[in-house]
Amino acid sequence: MKYKGIIFDFDGTLVNTIEDLTDSLNCTLRELQQMEVTLDEGKHLIGRGLRNFIKDALPEAFREDHAYVDQATELLKSEYQKRYITKTKPYAGIEALLATLKKEAIPFGINTNKPTDAAKYITKNLFNIEDFVDICGFSKNYPRKPDPTCALILAEKMAIQPSECLYIGDSLVDYETARNAKMDALMCEWGFGDKKELSNLEETQSIRSPKEIFEVLK
Repeated sequence: MKYKGIIFDFDGTLVNTIEDLTDSLNCTLRELQQMEVTLDEGKHLIGRGLRNFIKDALPEAFREDHAYVDQATELLKSEYQKRYITKTKPYAGIEALLATLKKEAIPFGINTNKPTDAAKYITKNLFNIEDFVDICGFSKNYPRKPDPTCALILAEKMAIQPSECLYIGDSLVDYETARNAKMDALMCEWGFGDKKELSNLEETQSIRSPKEIFEVLK
């Protein structure tokens, strides 16, 4: 195999979380008496953590009011905790992919901008969490992507060099994270990212289904 380990983004790559996230966002916006967003708008807002998710959904006049955004973020976290796995499901082919990776002894982990506790809860309920080397999400200890800290920690836990690790995601943030970590990026077209934007990225490939990952690994 060309690569000895894989780091996955979470939302839009392994699991389709957009309905639960957007439902939680709209409940928060209603409570704040702000205009709700559509599912497609939610897809464009996600990717840089919950605080940016709600901040970017607010009218521009509120975005620089840090106290207001902090309050909105806490409300969103509370709403999202109620529906982590109400509609969230793995993408088709992901469970089979992970089973094959485990069989082939190729280690894999998760690097996400979702809070670590939330990512671990969802993973535990949808997959066998013990199959993952680790789940590194946003916390007070680790900065958000595209900072490469978490990606490099995961590679170290796999006992491989960054160049031996394939980073798989669905957004420009994931691409930038891979570049910052000196890893090759593979972009999946089934997620939330703009397909046209992904196709124009340099030195990367894109795939339409999880089974295509094995061709890249070789």
